[in-house]
Amino acid sequence: MARQKRQYCPETDALSEKLGQTILRLRTADKLSLGELSEMSGVAKSMISQIEKNETNPSLATLSRLSLALKTSVEAMVSADEDQDVLIEKLFVQDIPLLKSEDGLCELRIIGSIDTVQWVQWYDFQAQPGGVLKSSPHPAGSVENLSILSGEVTVEIGGKRWVAKAGETIRYRGDFEHSLTNTGDTPAHATMVNILAHMVRTQPL
Repeated sequence: MARQKRQYCPETDALSEKLGQTILRLRTADKLSLGELSEMSGVAKSMISQIEKNETNPSLATLSRLSLALKTSVEAMVSADEDQDVLIEKLFVQDIPLLKSEDGLCELRIIGSIDTVQWVQWYDFQAQPGGVLKSSPHPAGSVENLSILSGEVTVEIGGKRWVAKAGETIRYRGDFEHSLTNTGDTPAHATMVNILAHMVRTQPL
């Protein structure tokens, strides 16, 4: 039997198109394929594809299953503002890569975009008292920026040390072996940004 052609209604079609765009955006942001979303929601892959392409008007039950899988609500999907299209990516806690120091007392969460990791690396840094994070030299001309949110961190490069405390930012050459140590009595928390440019202007230490 041939599929019945959907009747045209300006208001309904505008809402349906917006809804399809929203579902596609949320699915892409969560890095889900049509098949993965289908398995999570119980909605047929072909149906999801038709919704995203504005080829069908989904039932409330279908929208409910999709909203649960996409961790949102039917109301939010239907009323999604066009300004939300500026969203590039949303990472959940379990999706953020986590690195640990050799002593297990320091953690680095990669919160920057993987697409720019060759030029800029953005980390969330946390260290327990006494924790030491040792780093090999980055490419020539690299600069590391460390902004202390809480606690105290000592930066050591070539036998020289600098202490940075909460509210302070320190910038230093990243193309030498360097280490970060929590020399305080409380956990330290900082934001670290590595600029791996080859033409960064530097000054002698």
